[in-house]
Amino acid sequence: MKTPNLNLQATELNKVIKNQNPAIFELLSEKGRAIYFPKDGILAQTAEAKGTKINATIGVALKDDMVPFALSSISNKILLDPKDIFPYAPSFGKPELRSAWLEQIKKKNPSLNTRTSTPIVTNAVTHALNILGYLFINKGDIIISPDKFWGNYRLIFENGYGGVLTTFNMFKNEGFDTGSFKDCLNSIRSNKITILLNFPNNPTGYTPTE
Repeated sequence: MKTPNLNLQATELNKVIKNQNPAIFELLSEKGRAIYFPKDGILAQTAEAKGTKINATIGVALKDDMVPFALSSISNKILLDPKDIFPYAPSFGKPELRSAWLEQIKKKNPSLNTRTSTPIVTNAVTHALNILGYLFINKGDIIISPDKFWGNYRLIFENGYGGVLTTFNMFKNEGFDTGSFKDCLNSIRSNKITILLNFPNNPTGYTPTE
């Protein structure tokens, strides 16, 4: 798969991904290989303006003491530092929150002792799934899901990115139907399969036992 006319920043990013983890690069969709986070323009200007006397790059009104302006009807109800509440948060979420989140993930999953990336904040599940579709799903790619699934799956992966949703029977004998899952996997002949499992399952609420 080759994506033509890539932006220079996307090309540079792809080189990094290939060097660090070529398997991840192979998973990316055409859109995923073309996307990049623009490090030039306003982001570069904002970084350069940090610490200056006058900074007009961030689109936020600040008082002389660098505290953000805010409606008193809102700020009077909040006990946290206004600097943590009212300005723009970084695109991926506040770094200290993401670090604390990663610590909790490792605490709750002690077997997760491999190199793990810092979580990224999204606007709820729909947004997160849409990002995954953008990054990984090409037209015709197969997505395996239990037959009890959220209706937005088809909207996101089939309507949005041209994927093909294939399901297996979820329940058998009051538990997860691993046999149906295995048969579904074995029946597909493709170089790439995406498996979508979410627990507690939406919409049933089911979570497998240990």
